[in-house]
Amino acid sequence: MKLSSLLRALTHGGTGVAFAVLLPRAASLAAQWVLALVAGPAELAALANYTSRGVVVVALVAAGLSPTLARRARAMATRAGRALAGGAIALIAFIAFSVTLAHELGSGLGVMAGVVTAFFSACSLFAAASTSILPISQLQGRFLQTLAVLLVFSPGASMAAALAGSPAAVSVAVGFAGATPALLLVRPTRIRRAARYAMLVVRHAVPYSIANFSTVVVYPLSLSASQPLIGDHRTGQQVLYWSFVAALSQASQAFAARAVAGTLGAGGETDWHARAVRAWLPAAAALSVIAAILYTLFAVPISWLPFSGAARDAMTLTMLVSGMGPLITDSMCVYFCGPRSRRALPIGSVLSSASLAGLLLLAPEPLVRHFGVFGPSVLVGVARLAFLTDAPVRRYALVAMLLLVSAFALALTLGRPLGV
Repeated sequence: MKLSSLLRALTHGGTGVAFAVLLPRAASLAAQWVLALVAGPAELAALANYTSRGVVVVALVAAGLSPTLARRARAMATRAGRALAGGAIALIAFIAFSVTLAHELGSGLGVMAGVVTAFFSACSLFAAASTSILPISQLQGRFLQTLAVLLVFSPGASMAAALAGSPAAVSVAVGFAGATPALLLVRPTRIRRAARYAMLVVRHAVPYSIANFSTVVVYPLSLSASQPLIGDHRTGQQVLYWSFVAALSQASQAFAARAVAGTLGAGGETDWHARAVRAWLPAAAALSVIAAILYTLFAVPISWLPFSGAARDAMTLTMLVSGMGPLITDSMCVYFCGPRSRRALPIGSVLSSASLAGLLLLAPEPLVRHFGVFGPSVLVGVARLAFLTDAPVRRYALVAMLLLVSAFALALTLGRPLGV
């Protein structure tokens, strides 16, 4: 590929958005490795404490911010519209900061640790909005400026904090890096208008967040059930595989956000939904191929490739399908959900999650041995597709659901459960 073609892909297409979305995540992983080498693995526990506690308060809003804002790309075409959106996000982030700080101080955490945790909470909310802000800035010709600032804080500040051996500094740097694209929207604006807009955004974001949260909540149950059944070693190998799948899912959602922002126009939601899905499908297919290659590297020994197939004893054939599932289901349920589906999807997601959680509590062994640690979360995601009831997305959702269910059935027939 020519350099000019590569630059055009990065600055005008979904590839650039996916790169910018994944950059803070990659910088975070690199900073964790450096922190462990410089200060010891024990400091990673402190870092995890800051970040995991920081996202609790915003969990039911953050996941829905990006699709909500992506549908308002035309409103953010003006400076006033961007300032209004930035002010609304800032108000929500300030509430998250205040609630988190009060909770952490009330639970006996030190002032410094409480401030760091609350800061990460606010940054995680800005970061959730950034997935849709990046394609909007790309369409408006401001992507390179945003990317330049992001490059400073992602690898630069994160690595400097890790080299200093400070988990608090790493938490602040990583949080700030992910929040950068949305932070650039913050401008002086009227507080009352920003507050009204914030309430509107939260009201629209909650259904998407509930649908997303329904898959996340099953994962800890599956993780705790897997360790005594298949052992810590196999569980760890599956978690490592899942971390790559999660990154691919983020990339798929970045392409979906770019498709939604780029196809908004005249006509109703039904019209641009069809255009957006068609624009996103090639990227979803390409990422699914990458997921299949990733599974092959984990599960199949290749003579000329060191360490390939090292996790074959921990991998079932259903994990090949599970690696592709979130790339399709997460994007479709979050970015291509129509007005009717926004009422049905949260209810269906909660019911699907409750059913899988009940199975994990009552009879975890068949699920864990056949589907692995993250398989139940993927099954919840597949079940959610049944609740996308708006045309024309309904047709795509039913086809995707049929393909994934058939692939799971074929994998169960041809594959073997763990421990057999």
